[in-house]
Amino acid sequence: MATAKRLAAPPLWPVEARLAALLPDLLVFRKPRGSEPELATAQGVLLGVHVTGFTALMDRFSLSCKLEHDMDRLARIFSYYISDIVEHVLCFGGDILNITGNVLLALWTVEQNQLSDIITLVAKCSLEIQEKFGIYHTREGQDLQLKIGLSAGRISQVIVGDEQRQYLLVIGRDVDGVRLAQRLAQANEIVLSWNCWKLCEQYMFEVEIMREDEAVKLRDMRIIDPFDFDEHFYKCLDYLPHYRTSADILRTALELDPDSALEQTLRKHIMKNLLKKIDEGQPMEYISEFRTVTIVLVNLEFHKTAWILHLCHLIQEAVLYISTVIEKGGGQLSRIFMFETGCMFLCVFGLPGDKKPDECAHALESSFNIFSFCWENLAETKLVSISITNGPVFCGMVGAVSRHEYTVIGPKVSLVARMITAYPGLVSCDEVTYLRSMLPAYNFKKLPEKMMKNISNPGKIYEYVGHRRCIMFGKRHLATERNKNHSLLDREKELEAFRMAQQECLHQKKGQAVLYEGGKGCGKSQLLAEINFLAQKEGHRVLPLKLKKADSKQFFYAVQTLMAIFFEIDTCPAHYRQERLHKQLCEIVEEPLHCLFNDLFFVKFPLSFEVSHMDDLARQQKIKACFFEVLQKAVRETPLIFLIDEAQYMDAASWEFLGTLLSGVPIIVVMTLTPPSTLCGQAQHFLQSPPAVLVPISKLAMTSLLRMACWELGVVSIPQELQIYLLRRCFGNPLYCEVLCQDLLSKNILCFHDLQKEEVENSKWETLSANAMKSTMYSISPASSEDQELYVCTVKDDVNLDTVLLPPLLKEIAVNQLDQLSPEEQSLVKCAAVIGHSFHIDLLQHLLPGWSKNKLLEVLKDLVDIHVLRWCSKGQELPAEPILVPSSVETEHTKEETKSDADSPLRLQEELSLPQTEVLEFGVPLLREGAWELWPKAQQTALHLECACFLRDLACRCGSCHGGDFVPFHRFAICSTKSSSGPSRFCSYKDTGSILTQVITDRLQPPSPQDTFQFQTESSRSQEAFTREYCRTEEEFLDKVNRKLAQTNPKKGMLTTKPCHCREVLKLVLSPLTQHCLVIGETTCAFYYLLESAAASLDLSDNYMAFFYLRKASSLLGQPSTFSFFKKRKVKICQFEEATFCCLQAEVCFNMGQITLAKKLARRALRLLKRSFPWTWLGVIFQTFLEKCWYSCSLSQPRNNPSEK
Repeated sequence: MATAKRLAAPPLWPVEARLAALLPDLLVFRKPRGSEPELATAQGVLLGVHVTGFTALMDRFSLSCKLEHDMDRLARIFSYYISDIVEHVLCFGGDILNITGNVLLALWTVEQNQLSDIITLVAKCSLEIQEKFGIYHTREGQDLQLKIGLSAGRISQVIVGDEQRQYLLVIGRDVDGVRLAQRLAQANEIVLSWNCWKLCEQYMFEVEIMREDEAVKLRDMRIIDPFDFDEHFYKCLDYLPHYRTSADILRTALELDPDSALEQTLRKHIMKNLLKKIDEGQPMEYISEFRTVTIVLVNLEFHKTAWILHLCHLIQEAVLYISTVIEKGGGQLSRIFMFETGCMFLCVFGLPGDKKPDECAHALESSFNIFSFCWENLAETKLVSISITNGPVFCGMVGAVSRHEYTVIGPKVSLVARMITAYPGLVSCDEVTYLRSMLPAYNFKKLPEKMMKNISNPGKIYEYVGHRRCIMFGKRHLATERNKNHSLLDREKELEAFRMAQQECLHQKKGQAVLYEGGKGCGKSQLLAEINFLAQKEGHRVLPLKLKKADSKQFFYAVQTLMAIFFEIDTCPAHYRQERLHKQLCEIVEEPLHCLFNDLFFVKFPLSFEVSHMDDLARQQKIKACFFEVLQKAVRETPLIFLIDEAQYMDAASWEFLGTLLSGVPIIVVMTLTPPSTLCGQAQHFLQSPPAVLVPISKLAMTSLLRMACWELGVVSIPQELQIYLLRRCFGNPLYCEVLCQDLLSKNILCFHDLQKEEVENSKWETLSANAMKSTMYSISPASSEDQELYVCTVKDDVNLDTVLLPPLLKEIAVNQLDQLSPEEQSLVKCAAVIGHSFHIDLLQHLLPGWSKNKLLEVLKDLVDIHVLRWCSKGQELPAEPILVPSSVETEHTKEETKSDADSPLRLQEELSLPQTEVLEFGVPLLREGAWELWPKAQQTALHLECACFLRDLACRCGSCHGGDFVPFHRFAICSTKSSSGPSRFCSYKDTGSILTQVITDRLQPPSPQDTFQFQTESSRSQEAFTREYCRTEEEFLDKVNRKLAQTNPKKGMLTTKPCHCREVLKLVLSPLTQHCLVIGETTCAFYYLLESAAASLDLSDNYMAFFYLRKASSLLGQPSTFSFFKKRKVKICQFEEATFCCLQAEVCFNMGQITLAKKLARRALRLLKRSFPWTWLGVIFQTFLEKCWYSCSLSQPRNNPSEK
């Protein structure tokens, strides 16, 4: 939800209240009257609020490069703005009928003799709305303003739909009146319809007559003694039976007692995917998403002579058909809105839980069916217009806590409405829908460009004319060409299957079929291109063909096109086609039979007597026999191979023909299949036949994938963080690797270095060469040419790869995968995505409000079973003792609490057969990244804050290392800085509107010494803590030495120590913690944990990752100035942290062999600590003597014992 602060429903709300908050009182308190369509009439006052400038603002955002960020801001602006208006209307007793696009419609239902008083009330409400919210200034310079229309009189209410889904419509002359008043109003004006003006107390209003018998403009109200508006307000409340009775809530409908019959009635008015989320208990903050959808807008205009009751029956008939067709294609009929002479139906494909791969094709086909039905079956229809767009939108809640609606907001929503007006009487679609549908171009017709209001760049618009049989073959060859520069990676097993088929066909003189099966992007087309090259190199004749989904509906299409390629008539001009075909057939097929191919190849041979007496079945059999003869003769001369890409789209007749062909002709057929696909019976029979061999395509090995990435980027080495980025997103899929590499290049987030020029030692940290870390990078063998320049790449310091958005193609694939899961599984995956690639069960449960451990483990088990998630491997498993526990001094109370908490999860794990480790990771490519991108920014920030607060107390050494900071004295050094610097910037997030954020803003601060030593008294805490930390540092050093010695000679058993788990702490706590802080923009905390991560990495002898964390920290500080008095850091840090930063840099540089730079940084660290290193040998001797004296003195002094105090 865009504004969680306003919209977060209290957790104790029952289901009925959550449903009522989505619907008007008109539905909540209505009494069912009979079968649909229901028609009821009442007197009332209508208020229409139109937000102007919103479409223009969306257009500005649509032209931006950062569309996702702008869409989030757009949704927040609108939701905040409209929520204030909604709450104001509710305070005046109005019933919000709907929030459609940028229009709000409210109703006050009263008796006829009360209309004048209520008009006065609504007029006062309108004036206050204009005064308080009439203009909203945005940063983009596009102001939002309000146009308000009022109408009063007789309002007809209609319920249309069936037992599963119903819709409320308000119709009538006075409903048209409020729309006319809105249309006549200018920005910041209030206009009354003529009927409303006639019914009101006219002496109380200052007005201007706009058009006689049409509308008047309201300027102000005359408050004349003894008139008192407060008294009038309370008088009007007596007319409104459902006005709130509690000061804590704005609607009585939310306080109704549980009623199963009412709940069932209300559920009919809410979309299925939203109901699933409500039933699953998801908080309202978790429902809103940013995703790409396909929008279909159906506009029906009726003749003015149609009676209102007859009009209702026409709409009912249209609703039943449209909802059936749309749901069959994977969409939903979202809402219906009326206008003067017709109505509009807004349908959406791709809402949460509904995403399908062929979404655009389904939307076009459904639209064409609806278009045909409405013209043919709705008698009073004057005009049918349908427009379709595809693009990213906000799908979620807008409004206030007490009354909100699920809606879609985005530039494509505005475009679809404008297209209806610009291209009436057609099925029109935008260019994105045209391209993504993957339907043949001959099913579309380009439309002329037209100006559309507030749409600066609508793009190309096409008319969809439905499925038509292709009258030309065109080039249907393989779409993918073989890469001449690089060999095919990791496909030896698959190529061996093809070679075996060649040998079988050669020796046994029987046909063979090899079918390669693999998911999208696994390299099937590349494999066919390689086979095409190898076969032609060996002298085989290859007939390649790529099929599309539409081809499956055309009888015998695959064989028809293959034979056209065989006869070489697929691309020749029409007037040469018959002549060339005649030459090919004359020696094999009798000339009287040539006319059999007229319809098949679009030629005009004279019809022979023999053929004219054949029925359709006999002609088909004869055509197949002729093809058999032709192919048998061809094979005797040259080996023949059919290559068919995307064979799951082959028609049944072609499957049957190929199966028969293989039994009699020694030909090789190589196909690719994309699962999951429902194959016809003939295809199943073909797969089970002896000549057919099904070969699953394996994913690329890790080394092959990284080699491919180097090729794509044009480098010989890539850094470790980029390796992790690609491996976690690709999982061995070459298409994903190719698209991601192209995306990285287009976003300009990589730096390229000439390998030959990076040999010299660097004198600055900022220009530390890629060559210095080349030993830690993945590399491929350089080209043989000595003159060729060799490059390595690094990631720019200010780039966080974890937050780089997926390209649109890959995000669509990820969302498709996510929507195959149940609502509970989707909710879990979305929360896990915020944590990171790997996550702990306890933290996951922390983000899922209301989930028990039992429920969590059951859902996790289901996701593991379908390989969406996987338990970490044994090499990564956690030890039996928990490591995600703060390393503070344990009390008896905490021990008992830990023991009691651990019993039930362990028992539950045994029951569910789950491994003892409680750490999981994603097992499906792209899913984590796609799920993370669905969150609106405000909610995303709140969840990252929640994760950071949970992990903060765990960011310390493991129990085996006696706890504490990885940077000795770190938390003590920053304690004074933290207390003097005032409140954290996290407090600024209180205004973002997230309930989660409000709860946790004050909890996330860099750790203080009190977090570790809470048992000490206030007076002696600092001194004792410092002493203990000093002693612990010595112990840590000695333990580290002993562990190293034990590792070198373990047989002697020199030391019995517990295994160290700091590596797991770094992976599961420190590294994610830095990411969470970076995402939410808390750079001070991020810098603190980056230093801790770097120190931990050095302790674990991982020099490159230490360098990586320090580079991130350096980018947070900003570029240092040449002159110290000009130096201005982006992040405020204490002197100790700056010295620690330099010290860690020095250690990293020393490990990399950058000795000069290491010395320079070490000296800088000592200067910051006011311990400058001597510049002469005499100074070194003297300084050494002083240090020894100070050390001896410190040992001779008696140490304070805290237990004696």
